[in-house]
Amino acid sequence: MNPIISPWSIYLINVLSGLKNIFIVAAAAAILVGIGNAIYFLIVIDSPYYNEDDEKDQNKILNIKKCFKKSVVGLIISALLVVIAPSKDTMYTMLALDNLTTDNIQAIGKTGKDVIDYVSDQIDKIVNGNQSNNVEENEK
Repeated sequence: MNPIISPWSIYLINVLSGLKNIFIVAAAAAILVGIGNAIYFLIVIDSPYYNEDDEKDQNKILNIKKCFKKSVVGLIISALLVVIAPSKDTMYTMLALDNLTTDNIQAIGKTGKDVIDYVSDQIDKIVNGNQSNNVEENEK
């Protein structure tokens, strides 16, 4: 007998939910790098040894600007990925909706939201190991 929901789907949901945290860390790192570059730029410009006509100083300023631009691009990409990446609950709901049909819902005799909530709770119990024997859950 084949499972309705593949165990690999549940595994991938857990892995992908961890990626959102990585995107948040990447966005924070890009912010810190950008702030560091801005401070370094101000220090170089304010230095008494800074000479606008010196090629070495011009290259230093150019490298700071390039690094700042890369950090801004990294921040934008990371922020977009944080916004776009769905939460674990959303992924479970999408998985349950993919496997439920109107015939299944009518056979159970509950509303669609009740079924989705029940399936999400059961998947969450299995994944998180919260297999408590609740009498109320068994009566449903």
